[in-house]
Amino acid sequence: MKKIQRKQTRDHITQMLRYEILSGNIRAGEELAQESIAEQLGLSRMPVREALQSLEQEGFLIRLPNRHMQVAHLEPDHVSHIFRVIAVMAAELFTLIPSTASDVLSARAQALASGQDKTLELEFHLALIAYVNNRYLEKAYQQFLDGYISYVILHLKEECQESALLLMELSAAIGRGQHDEIVQATQRYFLSLAEIMRQHMKDWESAEA
Repeated sequence: MKKIQRKQTRDHITQMLRYEILSGNIRAGEELAQESIAEQLGLSRMPVREALQSLEQEGFLIRLPNRHMQVAHLEPDHVSHIFRVIAVMAAELFTLIPSTASDVLSARAQALASGQDKTLELEFHLALIAYVNNRYLEKAYQQFLDGYISYVILHLKEECQESALLLMELSAAIGRGQHDEIVQATQRYFLSLAEIMRQHMKDWESAEA
């Protein structure tokens, strides 16, 4: 039970710090010390250390000789590259989804269009990957969701209509079983998210200038 709790705490800290970096509240070049973070959060150092290690593996942090971590600098263009690679990998996963899933996915996309509940968009992603029925790939895709994707969806998007339309196109392409259409729909969706993130980064870079 202790290991499960520590893992939950670590994941919570990782997500919190990840969002702080993506928001610009923790800036590029800033040093993070596990002792200081643990003290601020009122936690032991172990889950903080594990969280910082996870963020280093994801490329958000750089390890320094003094064992501190430094926030990596990320250019807006780098974001486009990241989302393009995610789109390529996601498209390959989505081609594994059976065409019979199309109706359920379309209904989820339509539900997203009818409201402002952004969590429905994340739930759509989870439903998508569940149809692949491969736990390893599901875990790999979950890492994408936990990073840039969930941040853009939950914290940057102002409305759900555009995503709903793009995800309805993707659902229809899956229903037709057309590989090229699935790839194109996936790319359009992820590039729309990338543009939102790029603009966000440009805005806080301008504010710092």
